[in-house]
Amino acid sequence: MDYLTIGMRVQQARQELGITQGELAARLGCTQAALSNYELGKRRLDLAGLEQIAGILGKPLIYFIEPPASPDDDDIQSWFYRNPHR
Repeated sequence: MDYLTIGMRVQQARQELGITQGELAARLGCTQAALSNYELGKRRLDLAGLEQIAGILGKPLIYFIEPPASPDDDDIQSWFYRNPHR
């Protein structure tokens, strides 16, 4: 699993809850800029950080790291390119 896909899943889960990057960053104890870099795959999340995000967003850890069941089921890369201004 690459960091871009993990970041996109963080963003997707955050948006499902209707919280901003700033709100999630405050709960994580990081800056909004750092969270943005995580979501864009520009910065790596360690396991502890990903576990903390999973807990806050109410998702199991596997949601962020398991590969898609098939390319059609979870085509996260194409979603990213269709939504460049997320």
